[in-house]
Amino acid sequence: MPGLRLIGHQNTYPVSDILRLFFGVPRLAEPDLFIAGSADPLIISRLEAAGADLVKITTGMPDREISSIVAAVQARREIKRQLYQLLADWTGCYFPWGSLTGIRPTQVAAESLRRTGSEQAAGDELTGHWFVSPEKASLAIETARAEQALLDRIPPDQVMVYLGIPFCPSRCAYCSFIAQDALHHAQLLEPYVEAVIRETRTFFHRFNRPVSALYIGGGTPTSLSDPLFHRLLTGVLPELPLSPDAELTIEAGRPDTISEAKLDMIRQAGATRLCINPQTFHDATLERIGRRHTVEETLTAYRLARSMGFNRINMDLIAGLPGESPDDFADSLNQALALAPDSITLHTLAMKRSSRLYQEQMQNQRRQDAETLPESSATALPPVHRPDPGLAAMLEQGRRTLADAGLLPYYLYRQKDVAGGLENTGFARPGEGCRYNVGMMSDQRTVIGLGSGAMTKWVEGSRVERAPNPRDIGNYISRVDELAECKIELFQKSERPQVNPNAAG
Repeated sequence: MPGLRLIGHQNTYPVSDILRLFFGVPRLAEPDLFIAGSADPLIISRLEAAGADLVKITTGMPDREISSIVAAVQARREIKRQLYQLLADWTGCYFPWGSLTGIRPTQVAAESLRRTGSEQAAGDELTGHWFVSPEKASLAIETARAEQALLDRIPPDQVMVYLGIPFCPSRCAYCSFIAQDALHHAQLLEPYVEAVIRETRTFFHRFNRPVSALYIGGGTPTSLSDPLFHRLLTGVLPELPLSPDAELTIEAGRPDTISEAKLDMIRQAGATRLCINPQTFHDATLERIGRRHTVEETLTAYRLARSMGFNRINMDLIAGLPGESPDDFADSLNQALALAPDSITLHTLAMKRSSRLYQEQMQNQRRQDAETLPESSATALPPVHRPDPGLAAMLEQGRRTLADAGLLPYYLYRQKDVAGGLENTGFARPGEGCRYNVGMMSDQRTVIGLGSGAMTKWVEGSRVERAPNPRDIGNYISRVDELAECKIELFQKSERPQVNPNAAG
């Protein structure tokens, strides 16, 4: 495995993204030297000035060198692109999204579409320049167009709100999220709900810009007891300056937390979108991954929601769950489609390093690699990072199946530890895409984050400023007034007229 020395730049984050893709988490041995193993061979990544606003990027190893001159603002992407090209050719390992390791590859597709004015030219650029596979290039271009159409429906002078409820009935085997097991943290539930209400009231009493979309997620908000769930909705919603056509989405992801009483509260709150997430339609898999519900409970919850008038329901499925075959995934997708949801999100299993599933798989893979691979092998990738043609084909077939059913991709994002280097994609019937999902992922709309772990993003043009809430629930509860004030200061500092600095606290 190689080492990598940086000369003339300190772009450690994008460089580590590429090394991580091929070799797992690299070690920064010196301020400008990465070690992803034995440091043999040594790769040099060099940046030099090349005139006004231009830089020369060169990436080389003993027997090969890549060099180009680009605009200085494109340096980070070019450094990643060259390093990916070098390592892909050296290892013979090619990933479906090529050198696009970021969360939002559709942004690159959108830029190519604007610059070239042609889907064909944009596709050629994605495949030829960024090394994206033809299938993913096609997906990126189609999704980028749909994202822009939805983004155009979100007024730039309005904001969106995310409210996080970090509690679930149990912890899934693949999860490393901040969500807590609600049954074992009962003492935190009421103080947390009151803290969220307080944060909402404190901030929006001094910020009156209209809210175009509210997303109540988690975790599983419906894991709260009926009285606490009612308190949450009636405590938060009156404090928000919702626009007349505001989109309100509520995650009811675990079917075993859905009841007629909770659905009635959600309906009374005026929710326009509801998420019911089976993940799979196979009971054996649900048990294997720690989901404490059955397929029958999913069907019952969905039918109940439809009978109560919910006409915009999303369902999530996960490709690559342990023990499932492509036929199993196809069967789950067909069962979901038989229910006729308005949107379906296809997730690829993300193996977060702190999850139980990842730890188990890594132990098994190390054992296998010790028996079959030489210690210095450059192809000994961590199992989660290895390209998986079977999994990629599974997702591509899912895309075709959904298109045949009238559901088209409308937003897409990627995670670092997703199996096979793949993606998560939301599919929806025309006009049924979630505005919040697109606005939040685009980094082109302001988002107010409420609750532990929530991120506030203030957006003005290409400038984005972030203010995170702490992930620790106890820390969040104790600092809620301070956190609300920090958000207010962020907007005041930007001299935004929507904030009234003289309003009472």
